[in-house]
Formats: sequence, C-alpha cells, structure tokens
Amino acid sequence: MALTATQLADFRERGWFVLGRVFDDGELEALGAAYDAVLAHPLRLGEDGKGKFDYSPLLHVQNPTLCTLAARAALVEPMIELLGPNVRVYWDQAVSKPPGATSDVPWHQDNGYTPVEPEEYVTCTVALDAMTRANGCLWIQPGSHRRGTQAHTPTDYFFQVGYVGDETGEACELDAGEVLVFSSLTLHRTGPNTTQGPRRSWVVQYCHGHARNRATKTPLDDRLLVAKDGRVLEEPYRDRPLDFMALMRGAMAARR
Repeated sequence: MALTATQLADFRERGWFVLGRVFDDGELEALGAAYDAVLAHPLRLGEDGKGKFDYSPLLHVQNPTLCTLAARAALVEPMIELLGPNVRVYWDQAVSKPPGATSDVPWHQDNGYTPVEPEEYVTCTVALDAMTRANGCLWIQPGSHRRGTQAHTPTDYFFQVGYVGDETGEACELDAGEVLVFSSLTLHRTGPNTTQGPRRSWVVQYCHGHARNRATKTPLDDRLLVAKDGRVLEEPYRDRPLDFMALMRGAMAARR
C-alpha cells in the first residue's frame, strides 16, 4: 500500500495521518479473536480512584496470528516509505478501554519511555472497535514531533507525562479497522471511555533496521525484521533471541 503525497506531507509536517483500513473482514475477525485471547488475563492500569483499563505488551510474541499480521505488507510497506529499506517491529501492545475505564493516559511521546537511535520511530494504532471522543480515542498535538524528545516526568500509576500546558490537541477518531500512524515524537493522549461499549486498540511500533537503544547503545537486532533492502520479508526473523531482561530494565528505567 503506497502512501499518498498528502499522507507523507502530513507525517512530516503534522506528525500523523490516517492510513485507512489495511485488514479485510476475515483478517480483522482473526485479529480480534487473537487479541481477546491474549488479553484474557490483562494487566490493569490507571489512576487511583478511577476505572482502570486492560493492557498487555508484546502480543506478537505471544500469538502467531498477531505476529503474522504485524508483518503484513499492508502495514510494513508504508513503514518502508517512512523509515527506510530495513524495518523491525520495535514493540506492540494492547490497550483496551472497557465501559467504566475512566482513567486518562496523559500527554506523552512514545520516545518518553525507552528512547532509541535514530530518534524517531513510527507507531500504528489499529482500531478493533470504532474509536471516538466518547470512548477514549487518541488526541494529538499536530507538529509537536518537530520539537524532538521532550523531558518526561513519571507518575505513580506507570505512565510518563511529557506535557502539562493548555494545548488541547486534535481528536483522531477512527472507524473499526482503520489505522492511525504517527511519529514516536508526536505528543498524544487518550481520554476515558464514557460509553457502554468496548474500545480496543492494537498498537504496533516499527523502527529502523539498524536502530539501537540510546542509553546502552545495544543494537535492537533482537526485534523482528519485517523488511530488508526495501522488500517485505515473507519469513521475518530476529538476528538473536528477544532480550526480555533488557526490555524489563528499560521499562523500570522509564518509571524513574
């Protein structure tokens, strides 16, 4: 799926665009079933005194269907245009806001957690359900990616805060099956789910094939390589086994 000139310009100037729907009905049904299976025993995140939401990291490691879909050409080909000829799956996660999930996710950049080199990678949010203002869609500050990585402050409920000003941002509403693409440097947040229906999203992040951890300088060659020399790989692979200990250390460092 080739990006349009408008999508490319929006990514460079505004830090985000809507890719549209990349999975057919059968794939979306399989994605939903696999997602729900992984999320059967979720982590519960959120602010004290507010309704929490369901979370799980690294779904593509836990489920072969999700691994296959993360390497799907319809997702990876746009990443080649944005990142270059060699692309890896940097991270993925489930963020599910059921009815009553009143906790916000505060303004932050994805780089506010575990920064990498090169600095920018790309986040894709796949809407399994329609994402609206009422059920907690993403809000984005257009153009904020041009300011580079901002200082982040940890909260007592896991998340990092990268902005505390008066900017309200723009709501990014999506139909079920649509994909929102944005820079890891773009400030974004989500609100509560005030509806009686679920709001499930699958977040898949892609980085340069030669990316490395900024703090340790360790190459991220344990992440799944999905494109090489400008081609989507039929058989994605890792150069070495996934380093779970390094992931845990990075998560803990992000909270300090």
